[in-house]
Amino acid sequence: MSELSEQQVALISAYIKQHGIAQDELHDDLLDHVCTSIERLMDDGKNFEDAFEQTIKLFGPGGLKQVQQQTFELLTEMNETMKKVTFLFGLTSTFLLLAGTIFKLQHWFGAGLMIVVGAGLLAAGYLPMVLYHKLKESPSNERLVHVAGYLGMSLATVGALFKIMHWPGAGVMLIAGLAFLGFIYVPIYYFKKYQTSVNKPITLTTSFVALTCLVVVFALVNVNSSVKFDQGLAFAEQQSMTDSYTDRSTKMYVALEDVSAASDIKSVSQSGWQQLEEIKIHLITTAEGISRAEAQTMPLAHMGKKYNYDIPTHILFGDEGSEFNIGAIGEALRKVDDGLQGVYSEEVRPLVNSSLTADLSIMFDHNGQSVDWETFHFYQRPLIGVIGHISKLQIDIRQAEYQALMYLLSQPAASDPPSGG
Repeated sequence: MSELSEQQVALISAYIKQHGIAQDELHDDLLDHVCTSIERLMDDGKNFEDAFEQTIKLFGPGGLKQVQQQTFELLTEMNETMKKVTFLFGLTSTFLLLAGTIFKLQHWFGAGLMIVVGAGLLAAGYLPMVLYHKLKESPSNERLVHVAGYLGMSLATVGALFKIMHWPGAGVMLIAGLAFLGFIYVPIYYFKKYQTSVNKPITLTTSFVALTCLVVVFALVNVNSSVKFDQGLAFAEQQSMTDSYTDRSTKMYVALEDVSAASDIKSVSQSGWQQLEEIKIHLITTAEGISRAEAQTMPLAHMGKKYNYDIPTHILFGDEGSEFNIGAIGEALRKVDDGLQGVYSEEVRPLVNSSLTADLSIMFDHNGQSVDWETFHFYQRPLIGVIGHISKLQIDIRQAEYQALMYLLSQPAASDPPSGG
């Protein structure tokens, strides 16, 4: 195979430059193309001069200048198209993020999906395209700054998404993103602005304001520690109350071992309590994607979806035929209520009413609309709130059970409960 000499390659390069090819990238591409074509023709028996002349004729009447003009027009068209796509990505992601935020604040369905798609378009579509334009237009000594800005914005965007959706790892990404912005991009950007600014005091003030905002956001990332601690105390208190009622009831069941009414109380109370427990377990396994055994032992503080609104709402209100539908909660409470009343209908009734605090017949005002008990307490509520409320209802069942047993112990002839009231 023929191979051009360095002198011949230099001759071709000079020819290309003499005919107006100013772009280095285009020059290198044309040089490689012309050399390859000449070598192929020389393999067919032509000498260098004839092969060179034949190759140049392949570029048409306009020659190399026409190639450059066509390339320039194509690149310009591609650049304009890319700018339009960048604008479209930015506009779409902004709209989805704003709409998703509004839906999130109003606890409307679909907020999570809009925020995820919006943040995804911003981090994986708009920001990389902006970086591409910046790197193309900026001198080499400024490219590192733009890369730092891109990394900071991308990490901050994804971190904010994880924070809003209550996914693990949000804090690390937010801190890393804000560090890139606060310690690299913003100081260097405003330093360069300050050097070339006509109104230096305004530029200096603006830079301090920007840095202050980043510091405030940085501090707010870790502000929820006390909230998590308070939530942990609340759930620990609920568990303590449940254990306390269970322990005392167990002792009373031993004392009422031969009393049939006590067995009825235990059966109906345990059935209602377990029905609510199954709903809680199903909510956690579905939201976290874990097994039943893991859901039963997972601390609520470790749940990644504990602040998710959509999953519990979909489970409780989505499928009316499901055993985990919102109606199952009311059904469990009614069964306990009816069962305990049936033991000693007239005497036990006041005790049951004082313990089962959920009045399912009450209507509530919610944003100017009248809604039922189930909707008010469970629709578009965060998972941790739904779990907490169901746990409170379980405590009510244990308390009602305990009070009914206390009543039986106070009766001299508890072994034969009256029939029909």
